[in-house]
Amino acid sequence: MRELTAPTVFSAPQIVRVGGMEIGIRVPPDFDALLDEAAQRTPDDVDAIPYYASLWPSACALADELWERRDTLSSRRVLELGCGLGLPSIVAAKLGADVMATDFHPDAGAWCRTNATANHVALTFLSCDWNTPPAWPPFDIVLGSDLIYERRHIPALATCIGTLCAASGLALIADPGRDGLPSFAAAMQADGWTCEFLPRGEIYVLAFTRLRST
Repeated sequence: MRELTAPTVFSAPQIVRVGGMEIGIRVPPDFDALLDEAAQRTPDDVDAIPYYASLWPSACALADELWERRDTLSSRRVLELGCGLGLPSIVAAKLGADVMATDFHPDAGAWCRTNATANHVALTFLSCDWNTPPAWPPFDIVLGSDLIYERRHIPALATCIGTLCAASGLALIADPGRDGLPSFAAAMQADGWTCEFLPRGEIYVLAFTRLRST
């Protein structure tokens, strides 16, 4: 894995108000330049697109959902998949959770760690490939936002969540309503989860809990 060198060039932080908190998120200053670089370096690799480098509305909606659940987060083990710049992970950590943030893109970790440090929270960052979920102890809560860019990733994502979330755990996945969202919800339900759609403005937060045997 590439060494996570802290970024040295910033734009002004974007201030996100989450309940009673203000979170400053620094982002790469030129998303288009990163996109061009990825296209030139690996033109056929969709997974190299720097999705991590923007603060997406779904991440903000997921952060708001965590604030609404703030009384349940203290000391819980929380995993974020596809953390990008780290907003939901930072919010969960500020609310007392023990957080592991993960992403597959090799540049995401440095930005997530930089933002965590700037907001005075401690969290762990590790790379995670949904196709081969690590053998980590299960987490109480699994988070994700804007994960369903590619339909081909849906089976692996559903399997990864099922592997890494505790039997009595909760998965919260935020999405703006992309075409693959119904297929993802169906894949999760087929794997033994119930699904509740929680609209937050133009974003859906899907809350998944496992079906309980009787």
